[in-house]
Amino acid sequence: MLRRRWSELYMCKHTAGSHTGENIAKELNAIAARWDIEKNKIQLRIHDSGVNIVKGARVVEYNFARCSIHSLQRVLNESIKAQVEVLDMIATGRHLVIHFNHSDLAQEKLLVIPKELNLPQNQLVQDINTRGNSNFYMARRLLEQKRAISLYIAEHDTLTNLTIQQWSLMEQSINLLNYLKK
Repeated sequence: MLRRRWSELYMCKHTAGSHTGENIAKELNAIAARWDIEKNKIQLRIHDSGVNIVKGARVVEYNFARCSIHSLQRVLNESIKAQVEVLDMIATGRHLVIHFNHSDLAQEKLLVIPKELNLPQNQLVQDINTRGNSNFYMARRLLEQKRAISLYIAEHDTLTNLTIQQWSLMEQSINLLNYLKK
């Protein structure tokens, strides 16, 4: 029995095979049938802007709306791609995070240095292009550990630090993205 809630997850399942619009439509119909939900009772289905999910929603003829947060994330991603300076900053930051995440010795050192500097002892976070806000979380953690990272790099000349301009751009980007996060 459906309860009166604005949102609720009724089913999460692995879908084998190709995620074409037709296959997604079949899955949507199967889920509705599984829960005894008549097609005319489905008022609105909200989904991301993926091409195949949009096709699937059209095939089953549900009223649908694209998720505004997902759309905003796509706009942000496209605007990042248009800014070479931002792309370079993210790539350099990602390279630093990868170095620390793949080296036990570097990771241990990055736990000791912040302790000596009275900084939070947090691991760096790597961005993932399919996860919203991951650039934000990576940049925020890099800024938190900026002094520790810079001290580590001063002792290890094989690693390239972000430039002064890139650190400044990262800080400005975080301030801007903080508004969108709220």
